[in-house]
Amino acid sequence: MKRNQDKCIGSHIGAAIGDAMGGPVESSHYKRIKRDCGEITGLVPYDETYMLRERLEREGGPFFPGYALHGEQGSITDDTFCRKDMANFVIEHPGDRTPEMLANWLLENAELDTQWPQIMLPVLERIRNGEVEAATAGETAKQGGGIGWWFPFGIVHAGNPEAAAEEARRLSAIWKAPLERDFVAAVVAGIAEALKDDATWQSVRDAMLTQCGPLARKLLERAIRIAGAATDTWDLAERLYSEVLISETAHIWEITPDDPPTAHDAPLPPVHPPLDDSDVSYTTYFFAEQIPLAMAAFVYAKGEVSAIPVCVNLGRDCDTTGTLVGALVGALHGESALPTEWVEAVCEANKAEIDLRDQAERLATAG
Repeated sequence: MKRNQDKCIGSHIGAAIGDAMGGPVESSHYKRIKRDCGEITGLVPYDETYMLRERLEREGGPFFPGYALHGEQGSITDDTFCRKDMANFVIEHPGDRTPEMLANWLLENAELDTQWPQIMLPVLERIRNGEVEAATAGETAKQGGGIGWWFPFGIVHAGNPEAAAEEARRLSAIWKAPLERDFVAAVVAGIAEALKDDATWQSVRDAMLTQCGPLARKLLERAIRIAGAATDTWDLAERLYSEVLISETAHIWEITPDDPPTAHDAPLPPVHPPLDDSDVSYTTYFFAEQIPLAMAAFVYAKGEVSAIPVCVNLGRDCDTTGTLVGALVGALHGESALPTEWVEAVCEANKAEIDLRDQAERLATAG
């Protein structure tokens, strides 16, 4: 399939838009967003209106590696900085790619000064030291985080969701156990499907479900059911919170691989009762919650651009979920459908660290 450049570029920049839109209210309860911020409909600054108090009062300042580095509208977080490294790996390796190649390249080239090294370095160091094989390292790695890393594999396999899923599932085994590999495969399959000229939001949804194992599919189907019953954004949030939340933790790196279950055929986890409201960080980093939340926003808005702010208003880890929805929406409709002010803001605000447009154009021609 001849690649549609507008759609490929739209996916990469759309993901950055979702990241930047969710960044200021990341880790918020949806009721805190509704009460203090009102319904978010576009990019907002990192200031006292939108950010959690604990981030504003953080020792050393509110901007730090692993979060946003700037305060203006359009500033991205680690979700996009990590994806920058993965995109560069894909661009520089147009042929067959292996987990070993990826691990070696990242050890030599990853720019960890803008990212959370805790999620990337421990596994890479174990591989380098010969403690684990790259192709199976994820089976004993701590789970959670990093869905946006894998989006470039959806773009380079534009129009071929099966190939995108196969490669992403194989390479993500560096960090991911079976359940999260299923989610990685589903997400990149959705991006690759969305890049088809005749794609619809329904075909994207179905491509994602096709690549899921039993547990991931059940989690996504539950979110789709909830989205179909919602009457507005806040009703969607309330319904999702009542059924799909995974137990949160402030110490994600201490969670063992078996909590929550990593097996792709495990039963649905028990419902985690939500807090009625919260003014402090209220989130989790597990794909078992993140991907269903993003799917619900995408399906509720029928794949339209409005799905991005819908997703952000759901709160929780909404820079990550917004990143995913932005990638799907941008791939489905192209850069030309994204509001110009959003595109210009994310391209300009982050130029000191990444030229998003240049990387998007190079990724769109990589193969």
